[in-house]
Amino acid sequence: MMIKYLSVVALIVFLFTFANCENWSVNVGDAGNKVFEPPNFDANVGDTVTFNFVDGNHDVVQADTFATCAKSVLPNAFSTPVYTGNAAAPSTAVWTLTKAGPLYYYCDVEEHCPKHMMYATINVLEAGAALKAPGVKSVPPPATLKTPTQTNGTAPPTPAVSSAVRTDKQISIAVLCGALLSLTRYFLI
Repeated sequence: MMIKYLSVVALIVFLFTFANCENWSVNVGDAGNKVFEPPNFDANVGDTVTFNFVDGNHDVVQADTFATCAKSVLPNAFSTPVYTGNAAAPSTAVWTLTKAGPLYYYCDVEEHCPKHMMYATINVLEAGAALKAPGVKSVPPPATLKTPTQTNGTAPPTPAVSSAVRTDKQISIAVLCGALLSLTRYFLI
């Protein structure tokens, strides 16, 4: 019976951690500049960071220390290929944050890191810890709506925005609630 209770507690902790994960967004090469935007922010273990390559030729390479412009010696260090930025349809790379502590990264293209100081930090806190300086939440792209063309010199009507769009967070919470209801039923029967 004790194993049954411990299994349920472990499952609940796992589900709460899953439901509380966020996806943060970092623009690479924002507005023609050699920058990561935002350059520094807090996130939690289990969160993901999506790098959006919006302008210029850039990559993202993990470093062991801040502003050194040297690739990390870790065997599983994060790095991306060089992407050509496109603000309309940016290439993306996702980094899953698995360990608390600062994560340093930089752009290894040409002189972007040493000359243009293209480096940044993610301060990764334990799962569930309060963020003092959160980043920018990554949002799914809006649904493509066909906008009517202008006729007779009048402006086209504004299309209605659907409220049926769900975020990953809402779906995760629904999964969590369903699992908790199932567990409650399991113990009551």
